[in-house]
Amino acid sequence: MKAILDYLIAAYDPHTIILYGSYADGSNSAGSDFDALIITDRVCAAHDGSIMDHIPLDVFIYHTSAFDGEVDYSGFAQLHDGAILLDTRGMGRKLRDGVLAYMGQLPPKSDAEKRHQVEWCEKMLLRAARNDAEGAYRWHWLLTESLEIYFDLCGLPFLGPKKALAAMRARDERAFACYSRALLTFEYGAAEEWVRYLRAKLDHPAEG
Repeated sequence: MKAILDYLIAAYDPHTIILYGSYADGSNSAGSDFDALIITDRVCAAHDGSIMDHIPLDVFIYHTSAFDGEVDYSGFAQLHDGAILLDTRGMGRKLRDGVLAYMGQLPPKSDAEKRHQVEWCEKMLLRAARNDAEGAYRWHWLLTESLEIYFDLCGLPFLGPKKALAAMRARDERAFACYSRALLTFEYGAAEEWVRYLRAKLDHPAEG
């Protein structure tokens, strides 16, 4: 960690560094990216994907001027639980607080929107039954999008696949088992079971 921070400070002379992802919450393991956002007065490349001590960096660099005026916080949701490592001007705290305020004001999906989402899953499932490249594409699309749809049905924010899967496993073992089978077995019946679960979650939300 120290070597990476020393490198980032020397390379970009930042006044703000916010660490997020697995290194911020302590869930990092071999192969985990070092995810961070940097704000600097220098004009630099927008991204650093270097590898240091076998740790791949995924660092986004912003010029200070990017945060002049009104900020679109929707693009920085990953910072909601980030660790502020450097903040000499208070911009890091302001940015993270803005993200938290934005997320707290997000309206939940309406019943009509939720119904449309589940109906979309059911249509994708039917199209995934085709034994061709398009069917396989629809299969993967369904399984990718339906994880976020599950969280919409639960009235919870979707914070990316890693956090979402951990939260699902902790709060809803049946959903996690069902979704995992669909992901891992590539059996049509497993995907059918998952979509049926989503339909039941829509129709009987109090049971989940």
